[in-house]
Amino acid sequence: MWALDVARELGCPEDRRHDVDLCLAEAVSNVIRHGYVDDATHEIRIEVAREPEALVLQPRSLDEAKPAGRGVALFRSVADSASYERREGRNRLTLRFAIRS
Repeated sequence: MWALDVARELGCPEDRRHDVDLCLAEAVSNVIRHGYVDDATHEIRIEVAREPEALVLQPRSLDEAKPAGRGVALFRSVADSASYERREGRNRLTLRFAIRS
C-alpha cells in the first residue's frame, strides 16, 4: 500500500498507480520466493524516482534472484519498460511507468 502513497506523492496519475503497485508486489514476491534458499535475514532495496515524464522503480536484492516465470511477462505488459541486470554482485530490476503531465 505504501507504493500507492509514494506514487501519488511523486505525481503519478491515479490510473497508473495500480500498475506501479502490482509490478512492485510481483517483483518483491519473486525476489523472496526465488532469490533466497536459507532462513537468514536478507535485504531488498526499492528505489523510487520521479523523472520528468516517468516514475522509475528499482527493486534490488543482494542475493541470486533469477528472472523467470510470469513476472517478466507481467512487467512487460504493464510497465512501459522493464529491464534486468546484474551489476557489482547485485540484481537490479528497473521498471519505468510513463507519466504524461
